[in-house]
Amino acid sequence: MAKTPSNRPALQQASVEQLVAIVQVAGDSAAFNELFGRFERKLRAFLLYKSSDSKFEVDDLMQETYVKAFLHIGQYQQQAEFSTWLLRIAINELLQAKRAQGIFARLKQRWFHSEPEAQSHTDLSAEQRDAASLLTYLSDVQQQVFVCAEFYGYSQSEIAEKLQLPLGSVKTYMKQAREALDRINR
Repeated sequence: MAKTPSNRPALQQASVEQLVAIVQVAGDSAAFNELFGRFERKLRAFLLYKSSDSKFEVDDLMQETYVKAFLHIGQYQQQAEFSTWLLRIAINELLQAKRAQGIFARLKQRWFHSEPEAQSHTDLSAEQRDAASLLTYLSDVQQQVFVCAEFYGYSQSEIAEKLQLPLGSVKTYMKQAREALDRINR
C-alpha cells in the first residue's frame, strides 16, 4: 500500500501494537515502514557493533532483516516485545552471513590449497564464484545435498527429509560430491 500524506500522521501516533496489527491484517507497507523505522537506528547500531570484527555490509543485513520481518510478521505473536523479535531476525541474518563467509573460506582453502593468512575476508564474491564454479562439476542432486550440508549446516537426516530422499542416498550423494571435488583439485 502506498504512503499517502493523510495517513502518515495517524501512523506516527499509533502504538507498536497497533502498527503490528495493521501490518498483520492489511499488509500495509506504510505501517510497516513506520514500525521498522522506530527501531532502525538501534538495530543498525547493534549490527555495526556485532559485525565490527568483519566486513559484513550492515546495509545488506538491515535490508535482509527488513524483508524477513515484513514477510514473516504474521508469525509474530506478541509473546515478546516487537523489538526483541526484530533483533532475533537481525541476529539470525548476521549469523547466517558469518556462516556463509566461513564456509566459502573453508571451501576455498580445502580445494584451492590456499594459505589461510592469505585469504581476504573482503573478497567474498571471489570466494563465492570459486565455490560456485566447483559446484558445476556435480550432478543436480549432488549439488543440492552438498549445499544443504556444507552451506546451510543441515544434518543428513534433515537433508533426506527436505529433499525427500532416502537417508542412504543422501550419504551416497554427499560422498560422491566430496570425492568429485577432491579429484578436481588434485
